Amino acid sequence: MSFVQMKASEVIGKQLVYKCKSYAGVFTSLVVIQLLGALFSLLATSGSMRSTLGYDVRVQTYTVDMVIVFTIFWGFITALLLTTRAYREDDFAFVTNRNSSNISTIAFLTLVGLISSVTAALSFYLVRVVVFLIGAEGDAVISSASVDASLLLIIFYTFGSVILFSSMGYVAGVMVQWSKLFIFILPAVVIGGLILLYQPSDGAVMNAFFSFYYREANLLFYLLKTTATAAIFYSVAVLLSNRLEVKG
Repeated sequence: MSFVQMKASEVIGKQLVYKCKSYAGVFTSLVVIQLLGALFSLLATSGSMRSTLGYDVRVQTYTVDMVIVFTIFWGFITALLLTTRAYREDDFAFVTNRNSSNISTIAFLTLVGLISSVTAALSFYLVRVVVFLIGAEGDAVISSASVDASLLLIIFYTFGSVILFSSMGYVAGVMVQWSKLFIFILPAVVIGGLILLYQPSDGAVMNAFFSFYYREANLLFYLLKTTATAAIFYSVAVLLSNRLEVKG
């Protein structure tokens, strides 16, 4: 009788490949949510009218901001769902422990976060084509040169937000699995935070939180902030997950 001991990296790699193949619903939901975001992008436009040289000119501005927002929300929900018992039991197909399972799931979330960021940025071209097709005769579709030139910036800034909120969703999901009381505590914290955010006198902490990330002009610092914060959330999730294994 012989025993073959696999390295942790090999187990994690096999789990990652398995999850990429098995979690097809994650990619399907991504397509649906981004198409929905593109639809909202077409509806939520800003416009203006101006007259020049005897002509009336109507300007409609389209962005993919809604696609990016929907993608970030999708990342949070996806990470939350991957902590449920049904997904955790999929790892029993491998000789594994909770740490390797968590690492492979985090790697999967990082990978799909990058893919979703690329597709969110590229949805700009989808919106532009749709606007061209539905436009009336004589309409001119002009894309901003800054959008075409900063496509990589859009990808990286979206990626930073997706991995940040995915880590929040992951730690929230583990908290709920650890104690069902968090089903009531976490929504209360989120709602309370949103209320504070819109209270100018009391929302200093929440405003500082958003300013810390989303008013950062330097891409490298922005990615450093988001990845470092995500690493902290994931570390907390792993620690709680190990406790969950002991409790189970």
